[in-house]
Amino acid sequence: MVWLVVTAGLLVASLVTMVRELRQGLTLRQIRPAALEMQAEVVDNRATRSGRPGAYFLTPVVRYYIHGKRYEAGIANASFGRPVEIGSSMTVLVSPESPYSPMDPYGGPGATLGGAIVTAVLSTLLLVWQLALL
Repeated sequence: MVWLVVTAGLLVASLVTMVRELRQGLTLRQIRPAALEMQAEVVDNRATRSGRPGAYFLTPVVRYYIHGKRYEAGIANASFGRPVEIGSSMTVLVSPESPYSPMDPYGGPGATLGGAIVTAVLSTLLLVWQLALL
């Protein structure tokens, strides 16, 4: 019974990850036609706790200018596994309607989405197998 709960939790977590990645990909696709593409300077790497002890997600914080006004924000669709070098530049897309949400134009659905799909499929198969054994 414990493994049934663990498998169900893993399935839910992978489905949430899939939805988040697909939503970010859709947002990127929607803003791309009207977005401003520019070079931004990496000024920091913001660390947020992940689900594992001692592990963190790193989000590059970039500085950029739109019509002479300075903005500083974290990349909205960041998927970086290691720190981006501070002082380096990266290409970002910024929607004029949402200037504090820069996006990485190359950070669409990728490895995270693929991993979530594989995990969801395996969790579903394992859950069905466990339910059949009850």
